[in-house]
Amino acid sequence: MASLRILVLEDEPADAELALQMLLDAGIACTPTVVADRTAFERAVAAGGFELVLADYGLPGYTGLEALEHVRRRDTLLPFILLSGALGEERAVDALRAGATDYVLKDRLARLPSAVRRALEERRARERHLATQLRLQRLSRRLLEVQERERRHLARELHDDIGQALTALKIQLESLAMASGADALRERLAESAETTRHALERVRLLSLSLRPPQLDDLGLVAALRSHLDRQAAVGRLTPHFEAEDVPRALAPEVATACFRIAQEAINNVLRHAAASNIWVRLFVAGEKLALSVRDDGRGFDPDTALRGAAGGASLGMASMEERATLAGGALELRSAVGQGTVLLATFALEGAAAGTGS
Repeated sequence: MASLRILVLEDEPADAELALQMLLDAGIACTPTVVADRTAFERAVAAGGFELVLADYGLPGYTGLEALEHVRRRDTLLPFILLSGALGEERAVDALRAGATDYVLKDRLARLPSAVRRALEERRARERHLATQLRLQRLSRRLLEVQERERRHLARELHDDIGQALTALKIQLESLAMASGADALRERLAESAETTRHALERVRLLSLSLRPPQLDDLGLVAALRSHLDRQAAVGRLTPHFEAEDVPRALAPEVATACFRIAQEAINNVLRHAAASNIWVRLFVAGEKLALSVRDDGRGFDPDTALRGAAGGASLGMASMEERATLAGGALELRSAVGQGTVLLATFALEGAAAGTGS
C-alpha cells in the first residue's frame, strides 16, 4: 500500500505524534503534514494533494468545524476525521451533518485505524458512484440526441417517401375522372395500386423498425426470428436461429431488453463485420435466460470497443450494456481480429411464466 498523504491539524505535537504512531502500528504508512493554526492549514489545503484530513476539534482561535467547512467548499469527497478529547453526542451529530466522515475520541485512539480505513473505502465507493452517475448522464444525453435525430429521420422518411407516394396516388386517382377508354382506366388503376402498395410497404417497414408487433403479440422468440430473417436478407447473410426451452412469457423489461440488444448486435454485424453467416441463439442456462449473437466476420479488439463505450464514443455498445444492466442482466463481448465476434447477454428468469416456446 502506498504511503497515505495526511494533513493533520493539531496544536499539540504529542497528540499528533500519537495519532500517527497508532496508524503506523496498524500497518497504515503515512506521509503527514502537521499544521497548528488556521493560516497554515488553509495554505496546505490550497496546495492540495492530500488523501485524508485529521483535525483536532478545538484549537485556539480555530475549530475543527471551521476547518471542515473550509475543506468542504473545495472538496466534498476528501475524508475528514475529527479528533477530540471530549465530544458530546450533539456536537458529534452536528459534525457528521456538516460533512465530517467520522470522529474519534483521543482517549480511544485504538479506533483510529479502522475509522481511517472505512473513510478511505467510503471515498472510493462515492467516487465509483459518481463515475456511474456521470456515465449515465452522458448516456442519457447521447440517447436524447439520437432520439431527436431518429425523429428527424422518421419525419423526413414520412414526408419524402410516403408523403410523395400518397400525393402521387391522389393525383393518379383524380386523373381517373378525366381518363377516357377502358385501357387508359386500367393503366391508371394499376399505377395507383402499385403506388399504394409501395406506400403501405414503407409504413410497414417503418412500423417494424420502431417496435415489431410480434414482440407484443407472439413473444420474444417469434420477434427475434422474424427480425433476424429480415435483416439477414437485407445484408445478404445466411441466418441461423435457435431457441431452446425459452419460457413462453417473460418479464416485459427482459423481453424488450433482450430484443433491443439483439437488434443492435445484428445491426452492428451488418454495418461492420463483413460476415457471411450470423447465428442468434436464445436458451436457458441455469436460472438465466441467455442470448448469443455470433458472426464469422472480421472481428475487432474488444478492449478498444469497451473503452470507447465507457468514454461515450460508442453509443451502441454503451446502450446495450445499459439495457442489460437496467433489466438486471449482464453483457459479455468476445472478439479477435479475423475471428468473428460473440455477444452474450444473460438475464435472471425470475417471474417467467411456466412453459416453454420455440
